[in-house]
Amino acid sequence: MNNLSMLLLSASGTAEAAQLSSDTWNTIIQYGIYAVIIVVCIVILVFLRKRDRLPKHGELKKKLTLLSTEIAELKTPEKKVKFLKNVSSTIYKADNLAYTAAMMAEKERYADLNRISSLIEEAHNELNAYKYGKKEPDDSEGFDAAADKVAEAIAVLDSVIERDGELRRSKK
Repeated sequence: MNNLSMLLLSASGTAEAAQLSSDTWNTIIQYGIYAVIIVVCIVILVFLRKRDRLPKHGELKKKLTLLSTEIAELKTPEKKVKFLKNVSSTIYKADNLAYTAAMMAEKERYADLNRISSLIEEAHNELNAYKYGKKEPDDSEGFDAAADKVAEAIAVLDSVIERDGELRRSKK
């Protein structure tokens, strides 16, 4: 940075100041490129941080509620291919939620979040039977069991959210 300021100061005192040397322009362009690279890297880091952050408890509850409604929608009769596609999609979402809850439990060191992860994994296992043909789409017993597990996970998460509220109130 000192080189740039020295070049600009030395060039400003002469009659040739109107025309900067090519070295000065090269230096200015170089610093401009460095600044653009730094700004782009900062934007990328902000984007990655937002994408990779763990959800808050309220966001996790919304995702669990959405999973519960998707499991309830699986009970409606539809073609076999569409049914398998929907079951696979729901299993994928359950697996992602179980992983997210496990990561939250590890970060927060809170056993109830680990219990939520276990309940979601149990619901995931109930749905796997439909994906691999062990149960027929007409058999709603597995859907009911999976829905009950997700409902229990939502109830546990409600107690976690309630505990968070109590902690916030006690800090004030």
